[in-house]
Amino acid sequence: MKTIFLVSNKPFTGRNVLALGLALNLKEKGSKVGYMKLIGKVPVKVGDKILDEEAMFIHKVLELEDPVEWSCPFVFTYDVQYKLFEGEDISVDQQIREVIKKQAELKDYLFVVGGDNIFEGYSLGIDSFHLIKELKGKGLIVQLWDGETSVDDILGIKELLGESFAGAVINKVPVEEYPYVKEKVVPYLEGKGIEVLGVFKKDKLLEAVTVRTLLEVVNGGIVCCEDKLDEFVENITIGAMDPENAMRYFLRIPNKLVITGVNRTDIQILALETSTKCLLLTGGLYPSEMVVNIAKTKGVPVVVTSLDTFSAVEKIQALVGKAILKEKGKALRAKDLVAKNFNLERFLAKVLNNK
Repeated sequence: MKTIFLVSNKPFTGRNVLALGLALNLKEKGSKVGYMKLIGKVPVKVGDKILDEEAMFIHKVLELEDPVEWSCPFVFTYDVQYKLFEGEDISVDQQIREVIKKQAELKDYLFVVGGDNIFEGYSLGIDSFHLIKELKGKGLIVQLWDGETSVDDILGIKELLGESFAGAVINKVPVEEYPYVKEKVVPYLEGKGIEVLGVFKKDKLLEAVTVRTLLEVVNGGIVCCEDKLDEFVENITIGAMDPENAMRYFLRIPNKLVITGVNRTDIQILALETSTKCLLLTGGLYPSEMVVNIAKTKGVPVVVTSLDTFSAVEKIQALVGKAILKEKGKALRAKDLVAKNFNLERFLAKVLNNK
């Protein structure tokens, strides 16, 4: 088995999305694949077990036959943190190593998603840096594009990993910066001995959130079209302008969420005449029956929240690009993007030849 650690120096770089995309493509080619998330952070109780929700989803998509807890043997909770600081023996490191050893007997490739930086988990003995060295694995850095600091992170991690470094992926590149990254940054990195195996633009679908997630984050209530809760919202707009300007604005933005006060019936009706995926009405009151009837006809869910518009926008913007992976549409998109933008043959040659 080849063990590939997906590492980064920042959170929300797309490690899980890339791991899933790689695993799906290799599985399609006939390889036996495995997946593990080193540190679970989205705890959910299933029976008498605490599991990670994102890891459970990936386990299901990959149709893995091994126990679901193998996909994330350790979930970090406040209880675990308390025991750690009290000096109790948690024995997480032994547990992780045992699961990796078991998978070694069953898989061709195991993709291990590390923490938010290469040293996360050090106090527990499960940081990516030491595990890669100990298990003779390979480290693939998944770096979101954030200017020259992204280049620094890639160069630094390459030096740390040495011969264990498998290459780099630059992710979430704004469309307008993509040519610059491809034509200037990639040649620079490759001149430093770094194989850049893929450059991915920011993807609307992968950055999108579902209406269901929006409903949860604003602690809202659903007024109509409950069957549309799993629709993706790709853009966020605020309906705070006069109707004439609002219509021109709404026409330019597809698949959007429109956030506006519950009293702005004029804005709500205009939004429903354009490509709108959800109306989020602030102020805590029930909307106009006319708006609700139009929304039902158009199949657009209406969500109400007691939050004010500013607070609702703040909560939602903090979520975009940071939601956990739990939608099948995103999983399929991940597979497609990896197939088109990742040099799988070059990657496998490096991993298999140990070069």
